[in-house]
Amino acid sequence: MRRPAYSPTRQFYYLALLLLGAVSFGEGCQKSSASNPCEGLLNEGTPTQVGLVFVDGRTGANVLLSKDIDAATISINREPAGGAAEQGMIVKAADSPLYGSLTFTIADTKKGAYKYTINIPQAGTTTLSYTNQEVKSDNVCKPYYINVTDPTIEDRPFTISRANSRLVFTITL
Repeated sequence: MRRPAYSPTRQFYYLALLLLGAVSFGEGCQKSSASNPCEGLLNEGTPTQVGLVFVDGRTGANVLLSKDIDAATISINREPAGGAAEQGMIVKAADSPLYGSLTFTIADTKKGAYKYTINIPQAGTTTLSYTNQEVKSDNVCKPYYINVTDPTIEDRPFTISRANSRLVFTITL
């Protein structure tokens, strides 16, 4: 039997395989950096929603439903001013805990005092105020959260309740 002749091409293949094995081994032996447990997590909570039910003091009727007020005509302005006016929605689903209320989302991402002036044609104006407080948490990924405290209607008698994570005000006009 005769041995095959020396082939430089065969040596090149062996060299390429050795190089590929060394790179794979080198990459596999590197220590990975400590992983961040908060990486990729979203730490935003559900925004706070407010429902305002306006009740006629003489008749006890829901003003928004009985006067057939269009939500587009209602202006909701935030103080301190921060962008465009809020847009509210009147809930007309009878099975909803917010039935007959004007609902909108309030600012709850920064601490401080806030006011909303709500102007309803044919019904009047009212002011909602509250304070956002920063509360420390035990969560490493979110060391603090904002808590809405002291919600009040400044210029009208009212009662307040909670429906799930929403604040519901019943305001007497």
